Amino acid sequence: MLNSVNSVLDLIGNTPLVKLRSIPGGSDAEIFVKPEYLNPSGSLKDRIALEMIRAAEAAGKLKPGYRIIEASTGNTGIALSFVGSCLGYKVTIYMPEGMTPERIKIMESYGAEVVQLKTEKLSSTEKSIAGSEVEIPTRQMCLNIERSTPKTWWARQFSNPANTAAHVKTGKEILKQMDGKVHAFCASIGTGGTLLGIAKALKERVPDVETVAVEPASAMYSLLSGHRKVPGTSDEISGGIVADILDSGLLSGSMSVTNDEAVAMSDRLVKEEGLFAGVSAGANVYSALKIAERLGKGKRVATVLPDSRDRYLTEKKYTT
Repeated sequence: MLNSVNSVLDLIGNTPLVKLRSIPGGSDAEIFVKPEYLNPSGSLKDRIALEMIRAAEAAGKLKPGYRIIEASTGNTGIALSFVGSCLGYKVTIYMPEGMTPERIKIMESYGAEVVQLKTEKLSSTEKSIAGSEVEIPTRQMCLNIERSTPKTWWARQFSNPANTAAHVKTGKEILKQMDGKVHAFCASIGTGGTLLGIAKALKERVPDVETVAVEPASAMYSLLSGHRKVPGTSDEISGGIVADILDSGLLSGSMSVTNDEAVAMSDRLVKEEGLFAGVSAGANVYSALKIAERLGKGKRVATVLPDSRDRYLTEKKYTT
């Protein structure tokens, strides 16, 4: 009997759940991770790329012959390049200069055009990168191009409700895989869709579950400080889902993680657990471990491993 899928796009989502064996201590809560790098292009952003594109098509905003544009530090750009190429669209990604070259090469392999813009933020001695801050110039460029260029669709991952909707499905997967028994969930904020979508799904089924936001220690305008958006920017290029998170009342707390802490934990994931995950995964698991130590034995903590380690081979940066 034939056992196949009709398209590689059918392989997006439904990633497995893995219980960590070595990293948690004997008196800690159990930690479960979803290796989202098992999505076809190597990150959880495949979920939102497909959801955003299909929603735009259904709304008549994206049609054959259009070009997809987006501002990205890497993973969403790769995912849109992958999904866009599968569906016959041309894709241009605008990136802050200084991202790891592997990401650019992967996007170009899918046929996308990659444009890099200089940004002052990357001169910081702290290597971790808050995408909501460094993407501002590239978002402004996308806005200008969308206004001036016909047959162009800007994905707007930072404010697109399809981003959150995609991860409500991720949250439902976690609930099913854990039989509804989850006491805490944490994830890096990034554009906010992963955290908000999963938190919505979990809170609906398990109202007392802890949902914790994780941020790079270098973030200047963070949720930790109560910022809804980057000061001095318009709602067209900042805020969006991040502001929705603050309005939602779903967050139980937040944590900041340094680049060194994230890198060290990502190394442990590879060496101790055999999970070839990236640095943002290290940040998530570092935070999950802190929560697990606090909650103690008998509790369960879940998180996601957003991307693959193959895009951090040149330089290890905690990038959201």
